[in-house]
Amino acid sequence: MARVAGRTLTREEVAEAAWRVILRDGLHNASIRAIAKELDATTGVVTYHFHDKAELLLFALDRLGGAIVRNMDAAQAGSTGIERIRRILRTTLPLGPQEVSGWRLWISFVGLAMSNKKLREEHQRRLDILNERFEIELRALVRSGEIPVAIDPAQEADALVALSDGIGLGYLLRPKAYPAEKQWAIVDGYIESRLGVSRVARGAARP
Repeated sequence: MARVAGRTLTREEVAEAAWRVILRDGLHNASIRAIAKELDATTGVVTYHFHDKAELLLFALDRLGGAIVRNMDAAQAGSTGIERIRRILRTTLPLGPQEVSGWRLWISFVGLAMSNKKLREEHQRRLDILNERFEIELRALVRSGEIPVAIDPAQEADALVALSDGIGLGYLLRPKAYPAEKQWAIVDGYIESRLGVSRVARGAARP
C-alpha cells in the first residue's frame, strides 16, 4: 500500500484528488505530478496505484459513473410512476453544486475520449446505463396505463438522455440561461407534451 504521513492512500483517494485537480486546473494540467502535489505526496504514491495518467483517468471516470448510478438508486427510492423518471433527471441535471461539478468532470473527459478508445467506451457505458434506466421506467408506465401505449419506450429513452445532456451542456456554456427552475420547466414541458402527463394530473412535487 502507498502511505503518506503514516497513513495508507487508496486508489479512490488518488482518483478524488485527480477530480479536484481537473476541476480547478483543467484536464490537461492534471499530471501525475500535479495530482501527487494535491495529495501532498510523491509521484511514487500515485504510480503505485496507476501505471500512467491514462489508467488513472479511466479509473476516475469509472468511479464517477458509479457515483451517478448510486445517486439514481437513492433518488428513486420510495417514488412511483412518472416521478421515478423525474428523480433520475434530478441526479443528472446541473441543479446544484454537486451536479455541476459532475458535469464539469464529464465534459472535461469528452474531448479526450474522442482519441482514447477506453475512455470513449466508458462514456458510452454511462449513456447505456442511463438509457436503460429510462427505458425500464417508460415500459413500466406503458404497462400501468400511465402513459399512452403508442409511446415507444426505446425512442423516448433516447430522447430523455438527449434532453439531459442538452440541458447539462447548455448550463455549462450559459449558466445564467439555465437556472434550476428553467431546467424543471423544460423537463415538465417535455413530460406533458411528449408523454401526455400534466403536472396537475400527476401531482408531482419537485424532488
